[in-house]
Amino acid sequence: MLHIAVCDDDIKMLGEVKQILTDYCKAKKLAFKISAYCDGTDLLASEESFSVIFLDIEMQQSNGIEVAQKIRRMDMNVPIVYITSYIDYWRRAYKVHAFDFITKPFKPEDLYKVMKDYLAALDDASEETITLPTDDGVVCFKMNDIYYFMFEAKKKVYVHTADGRVLVRENITDIYNILNKERFYQTRRDCVLNLKYVQRIQNEFVIIMKNGDMLPLAQKKKDEFVRKLSNVFVETLKGKNI
Repeated sequence: MLHIAVCDDDIKMLGEVKQILTDYCKAKKLAFKISAYCDGTDLLASEESFSVIFLDIEMQQSNGIEVAQKIRRMDMNVPIVYITSYIDYWRRAYKVHAFDFITKPFKPEDLYKVMKDYLAALDDASEETITLPTDDGVVCFKMNDIYYFMFEAKKKVYVHTADGRVLVRENITDIYNILNKERFYQTRRDCVLNLKYVQRIQNEFVIIMKNGDMLPLAQKKKDEFVRKLSNVFVETLKGKNI
């Protein structure tokens, strides 16, 4: 289910954006939920996990750029779409890896295009697969379903997905060698993760995944790992004439 956050201190605008997105999701027959916030502080205080965030920049109690910077400390992956009257903000917005930028006044079609691009990105990612040997034979895993691979006790490698974990009969290094390095990263010799599902870094060398699992990060790899997370968002901007 898509969980969309909309944050704007203009109550009329907040309702308008929410209604446009509601109409779009219903027309596309999408399972969705929309959470509305009147200020960035309320959005930051929420413990919800979002699929995409529509965020105003100029708000009375907070600044959207600063709110996005705080969001990025907790979640490096969630797409952020700015809605603002101030076009001059776009350069600062993309420094915190904005997915898109909509200027006021806007038409419903402007939001429709953003949602279309977002859903297309999800479809593209979900189509990639990897085939691995398991105890039950050769299994084809969707890349978008994989959270991480872990070399665990008794020298066994498990692939962890949204549906649980599966023992695979393959060396973790060999697995990493055939993965897309723009999407997966080996944080330590025993761990390869999907960058899409990283929630945050805790205590410098502990990675919290979106499913709540805690994974190790080698000290010498921290800087490179942060750069890789940043690149995930740069890739979403390819093809956009910004």
